[in-house]
Amino acid sequence: VVLTVMVGFGIFYWFKITGDAPKDAMVVEVTGSQFKWEFRYPGKDGILGKKYFKEINDAKSNPLGQLWDDPANHDDIYGTSELHLVVNRPIKMVIGAKDVIHDVGLAHFRMKMDAVPGTPTTMWFTPTKTTKQMRDELQDPDFVYEISCDQMCGKGHYSMRGTVVVETQEEYDQWLVTQKPQYYAANPSKDPKAPKTPAPGTPGTDSTGAAKDSTKVVAMVGKQ
Repeated sequence: VVLTVMVGFGIFYWFKITGDAPKDAMVVEVTGSQFKWEFRYPGKDGILGKKYFKEINDAKSNPLGQLWDDPANHDDIYGTSELHLVVNRPIKMVIGAKDVIHDVGLAHFRMKMDAVPGTPTTMWFTPTKTTKQMRDELQDPDFVYEISCDQMCGKGHYSMRGTVVVETQEEYDQWLVTQKPQYYAANPSKDPKAPKTPAPGTPGTDSTGAAKDSTKVVAMVGKQ
């Protein structure tokens, strides 16, 4: 009887966390690769842009294979090691992997889900205490929520972990505005905040013209 009850509760909660998330859920993409976690957050539009695995290219600042022709990608935020979540707000995780099977382990939240290459998985939950609240409650100023890999994935498996920062909506919004969309890292010429290259012939930038003028002055002195 006890076993039946345990299995029943397990099945109930499994279908709950893998079912449809609330409409107001915050969506975060979590991608595993040997041996790190990569995160993507939607920008102001609240939509994650499309991606394609053949577009993955670290050398071109496109670690997730985002399709830059999709406008929804232009404000998406990319990060590693530190996952930011909003307290008391449903969180929907869209989970995947780039190489082998990993497993998103969130021990403090009693949550885990496989990260499978080519087969996205999802789960949702609601964090109810900020990192600061947990530190105060435990009287431990060094406490952090963690994300780890719960699936053996290679020699560096033990090091595949990161920090989860649970904060208020205001704190999250303040953090978000300090982040630069990955689109600008891959397309620096599109960045409105990037230093502008002076136009040819602008005073102080044409070294060739300055050299010519100096030559003329020296020649005139020689004639005198």
